[in-house]
Amino acid sequence: MSISIPPALAHAPLEIGDNESIETATFIPDPTKSWAIYAELHEGGEAQYYRFNITTGKRIHIMLFKSMRPEESDFLPGFVLMGPSLSDQGTVPDYVERPAGINASVFEGDQPAQGTYEPFSPGTFYSLGEVEIDAPSSGTYYVAVYEQNIGGHYGLAIGDVETYGIDEWILIPLSLLGVYQWEGQSLAMVLAPMIATVAAGAVLVGWQLKKREALGKVTIWTGVLAGLLFIGSGVLILFQMIYSIMQTTFGSEVVITLVFALIPIALGLATILLSFRDPEQLSAKKQISFIILGVVALFMWAGLFLGPTLAIITGIMLLFAKKR
Repeated sequence: MSISIPPALAHAPLEIGDNESIETATFIPDPTKSWAIYAELHEGGEAQYYRFNITTGKRIHIMLFKSMRPEESDFLPGFVLMGPSLSDQGTVPDYVERPAGINASVFEGDQPAQGTYEPFSPGTFYSLGEVEIDAPSSGTYYVAVYEQNIGGHYGLAIGDVETYGIDEWILIPLSLLGVYQWEGQSLAMVLAPMIATVAAGAVLVGWQLKKREALGKVTIWTGVLAGLLFIGSGVLILFQMIYSIMQTTFGSEVVITLVFALIPIALGLATILLSFRDPEQLSAKKQISFIILGVVALFMWAGLFLGPTLAIITGIMLLFAKKR
């Protein structure tokens, strides 16, 4: 089962492994599917390799980009596309491995004056170049990313068909944590807005529960913490939006980011209100509501897995409490 999404949405992430020789090139399972690769060249004069199999006439679409880290302003990678019946173009660097009898097209990186704002992550990057052609022959093709002088963080977007398996979709929040670190942020910096939101909310909730003499109500706490985690993930997105637009130009696409931020915030508020509503009530409607909120939050990338888990657990706890 797969989920189809708009073409502008971020590509499915792909793990790369050790790919610093053409024999260990990272295999791309379906080059027509949209993949995103976030990687790092460790030094100048180094290349990293990718390979895929494709049939004649299928679309080959490759885009190279780099992070906007200030310390990597001089990092300007390029890439070589190698495969049967391609037009030879440019000079392949001598340190880039090239299979015998394979044609190669060289695409040198060209950094624009302004970076690109990506509203769904959200994030920023410099787009350095791309190629979009129909495969001239069936066979194995290779992509080599290289930089002559220095190392740095680069990315590849491959393919056009934007579909996700359910597991890929659900795991996107974890992938985004890696992307933010690829951009140059520490994990602590990324999670700080969410942690601060949960901590501040927990203090306020504890104060309210103390006034109501309900500090010991476990299901209230689990439900509220789920809601705070949902809200925290929305705040995290807002923080990333602000961090990104401070680095580059932006337009109406920020509305998309705001929608992605407001959805988990709305889920969080609904979960907290449900937790406080009639604490002694153990109706099936309330139990199911928690479970539904947890499942919806999981697919809306809210709460970094812990929030949805707590919401579902709250519904199950209420179910067992009713049976006693």
